[in-house]
Amino acid sequence: MPEWQGAGVGTAFLNEIMQYHLDGNGRCNKKFHTFFHTSHPQLCGYLRNSKKWKQTGARFYGDNKARSNKSILYKSKGFGGIRTGKIHAGGYGGHFRAIQSFKYLGNE
Repeated sequence: MPEWQGAGVGTAFLNEIMQYHLDGNGRCNKKFHTFFHTSHPQLCGYLRNSKKWKQTGARFYGDNKARSNKSILYKSKGFGGIRTGKIHAGGYGGHFRAIQSFKYLGNE
């Protein structure tokens, strides 16, 4: 839908889904606040200025990928990781992407 970019369709959809979960219609019929992470500058600007959202965090650099990989390997021990000889590669971080976090507060 490139012709609809900037018209607010995506943010309206996002708000409806978040409100659906906040009203208790989602998982296990429990009311959940939703946290959302993005690195898109315009979406961050919208969420930051909306009364329905609160910014909860911002990282302007990536984390240590080696430390993240070590943590993933440690946690995978109980799930057939190291003991079965399977090699797990991965991890988070190691990039220079600015990621910002937001919490959906709902309709007021």
